[in-house]
Formats: sequence, C-alpha cells, structure tokens
Amino acid sequence: MHYSLLAADMDGTLLNSRKEIAPGDADALNRALDAGKTVIFCTGRCIAELEQFFSRFPRMRYVLGESGALVYDLQQRRALLRQSLEPETVQAIMDNVVTRDIMPQVLMQDAAVMNLRDIANLAHFRMAHYQHHFDTTGRLVEEVYDECAKAHWVSDKICLYHTSPEEREVSRSLFQSLPVTLADAEETSLEISPRGVDKGKGLRFLCGCLGIPVEETIAVGDSYNDLSVLNTAGLAVAVGNAVEDVKAVCGAVVADHDHCGVAEAVDRFLLK
Repeated sequence: MHYSLLAADMDGTLLNSRKEIAPGDADALNRALDAGKTVIFCTGRCIAELEQFFSRFPRMRYVLGESGALVYDLQQRRALLRQSLEPETVQAIMDNVVTRDIMPQVLMQDAAVMNLRDIANLAHFRMAHYQHHFDTTGRLVEEVYDECAKAHWVSDKICLYHTSPEEREVSRSLFQSLPVTLADAEETSLEISPRGVDKGKGLRFLCGCLGIPVEETIAVGDSYNDLSVLNTAGLAVAVGNAVEDVKAVCGAVVADHDHCGVAEAVDRFLLK
C-alpha cells in the first residue's frame, strides 16, 4: 500500500520519557518530508505547547492540535479549522472544578492556561513528569477561573488532572451529559473537547483539504485519546509502550517511544 501522510501523536509516542524528540525520530520525519510526504503532529497540545519543536522540521506545514479541535497551517500561521466548547459548557465545568481537588488546564487563544499554585504540586496530580513542560509552555495565572470569565468562557479544550483515576471517573459521570467529547489521557487526565471533535475527524478534515485519501494515511499512537485517529487512518501503528487496548486496534506495533518507534514506522511503512 502507498502511504502519503503520517500523523504522529506527541506525548507517549513521538516524545520520549524525557519529553524530547530523539534525533533518530527527527531524522526520519525530515527524510519523509524531504521525500514529499506529509508529516503532521497529531496531538492534544495547543500551538504554544508545540512551538519549541517546529524549528526542527522546516518542511512541516500542518498540525492537528487540541485533540482535533484545531487544524493549523504553520506556513500561513492560521487555523484552517478551529472548534470551541460552548461558553456555558466551559462555565459549568469550571464551576465544578473550583469546588474539587482538580488541576485544570484550559486551552484558549492558542495558550495553555494553568494555575500558578498547581505547578508546584504536580506530583499530587500524578503529573510530575510534566514539570519542565508546564514551566516553559504554560501561561501561568493566579486563578484560571477568573481568566476564563475574562475571556467570556471561550475555550477549545479543557484538560482536568485528578488525584486518582477514581476521581477522574467522578468527573466523567458529571460531565458526560454535557455537549462534549471525553477522552482519557495520562494516568488521571480527562480531556474535554467539543461534542463530535476528535483526532480522527480532524484527520479527515485535513485529508479533504489536501486531497489525500484517508486510506493513504498512517497514524501512530499510544493511548486512549489516539483511538479515534487510529481507527480512521489507513494504517494504525502502536508504539511498544502503548496500552493494550490501543495495540488491539492497530495493524502493526513498533518500538517504544524511547527507542525511536516513530522512525521505525516511517521506514517500514511510509518510505518503503
């Protein structure tokens, strides 16, 4: 099968345990781009959380971000697609969050807004391994709730980091009746996107813009929030550290994120 596009998840897939892109993975992606293939980041992150990586891939043009809510043209620095949560939904979620022991991350205006006080307490929310990432890419404020109010409750996506998987299930039960899409990530994170938004639909939109049949795409991922794009792509590939439910839907399994699994996918399937 001929493949034209590869969509790589970031955290847990392209990014290794140190939250870095290994030289081997970067080299493979750039070889694919030089060969005329389309390579995209397919991630829950917003643009501000990705800026540090763009200079390493000068030929990369498109990003599928915010779990499918954003399709972004890096060359023209504009959104081809942006879908937002309903303001009353954002307010309802945040009204609940301020009464509980939850760390919110609200994506608005291409920034990841977080409470300054939470950054010193990441281990409490099982997210200590993201310390450097949040320190360097987050817009840290005294009170996220107030920032949301000032922005008139406009947000594309909300991530809620809990103290335990059980607390995440409490949030799921509370918010599942809202017009949202819910997806698990990390150990305790719940990602909240607009209803009908997911990475798979974002990939279909971009393929439509580029005239690439979705059957000619490869998606590489590791976790539950990748299932939609893995089920959409022509070829689904799991990195070796992926959860078993992800491996079960994939047509191939490559090396883990600490051993250049994405590079293996590029060489085995995209550039073969």
